[in-house]
Amino acid sequence: MNEVIETKNKEKASKKDIVKNVAIGFLSVMLLLTFFSNTIMNYSLPQVATQQIASGPVSPQIRGNGDVTAEDPYNITVKETRKISGVAVKEGDHVEEGDVIYYLEDKESQELTDAKAKLDELELTYETALFSGDVPDEVITSVRKGKVSSYDSFQVELKTVKDTYEAALAADEEAQAVVDYLTQKKAYDGAGTAYNAQTPNYELAQTQADQAGVDPEDEDRTEALEKKIAELEKNAAQLGTYGDQLSFSYDQKLAMAQDNKNKTARALKDAEKDKEELLKSISTEINLSSIQEKIATEKEKIEKLESESVGASVKSPVAGTISSLSKASGESTAADETIAVIQVDGKDMTTSFSVPNSQAQKLKVGDAASPQNQWQFSDSFKATLQSIKNDKTDPAGKKVLTFKIESAEVQPGQSIALTIGERSKDYDMIVPKSAVKSDSNGKFVLAVVGKSSPLGNRYIATRIDVNVEAEDDKNAAITGALEGSEYVITTSTKPVKAGEQVRLADE
Repeated sequence: MNEVIETKNKEKASKKDIVKNVAIGFLSVMLLLTFFSNTIMNYSLPQVATQQIASGPVSPQIRGNGDVTAEDPYNITVKETRKISGVAVKEGDHVEEGDVIYYLEDKESQELTDAKAKLDELELTYETALFSGDVPDEVITSVRKGKVSSYDSFQVELKTVKDTYEAALAADEEAQAVVDYLTQKKAYDGAGTAYNAQTPNYELAQTQADQAGVDPEDEDRTEALEKKIAELEKNAAQLGTYGDQLSFSYDQKLAMAQDNKNKTARALKDAEKDKEELLKSISTEINLSSIQEKIATEKEKIEKLESESVGASVKSPVAGTISSLSKASGESTAADETIAVIQVDGKDMTTSFSVPNSQAQKLKVGDAASPQNQWQFSDSFKATLQSIKNDKTDPAGKKVLTFKIESAEVQPGQSIALTIGERSKDYDMIVPKSAVKSDSNGKFVLAVVGKSSPLGNRYIATRIDVNVEAEDDKNAAITGALEGSEYVITTSTKPVKAGEQVRLADE
């Protein structure tokens, strides 16, 4: 009996253990699922960077930097190629008018040497052309005396020889036409005469044939035929004589016409020769005159180069500060090349940079600026706002500020950083400018508020409306319903709205 009871009790205890183990396992699984789901959810939240509100200074100043440029700098140039033997100054030195800047080799410039060589070449070309043997003596005399004919006189001479040539050509063509006409006429008339001369010969042959068949005793018939034969022989002889006379007449006319043609051909040849000689003479005279002008021009160039020759040194024509030197000892200058730049005493230096319109609105022409690295400059440094103009790259959003720079320590080409505006001031609550947001309701910050939960802390972005008292390029001074110890969101991996849960960047 006792054994049965013990068995039943063991069975009940075993069932309780099973139920207990199942419950424990179920709760463990639920806890794990809750943990992982919470972890997965956290990774899907926006990750934010925060910074605690602090007290400190805000410097609502406008900053910028630009290269210094000189107003009307004096560029020193030389008109010739010379080799530099020494440099007497260095950049930044102050020079007075007449001070030596470069020493030059005591040697004739390349331009002057080239000009003299070109003059020699032109004079040789002129003399060779003048006495080549193809130039008429009167042209040589005229050119040597500088009596060059005008284009009007050339035109008159050309018209005269052209008219003579054209008249000779027309006469020659007319004479040739007469020869051609007489030649053709002689041939035509000769053919007609020859034809006419054959007619009596034909009848004569026919009559003689008739005579051979006549009875010798028929005296009347024989006499008539003999009479006709004598008449035909007479006609044939007369026609032959007429043909010969006509041919002789044409030969005489052709001889006269050909003689005239020979004369017109000679006249045409003479006119053509006169024309060619005049053209050659005019061309030669123009060419020689052109060479004469080039020679005169080259002589003037040499005279100018000699008068403008720099001498043994390059001196400063003004008083000022050397802002740049482009040549070193041993180098050569080029004609009209700038070899030094001087910032003339009394001339302004300026620098410019661009700022947003919101900053430019706080400024006015005449405002003073200071160097950001004040320790590099003496108290004599002065920068004054000279103009405020639209930035061409962004006319609607930016302005270009131009400052006049007055300082012996600043050189053209130097980069300088300026600051302009109010001095820094301490505020109770400042935040990075990136923490300040704005919408239709005004400006605000998103503070991170922590809430505890069984599974850890949760962080909620909470909107707090603020007023911006001052700002600079980094921080903003704010006031609002704040204690001053809050952490505000400065950046986030995705847009954050008020009331949303976020994940901190350092967790």
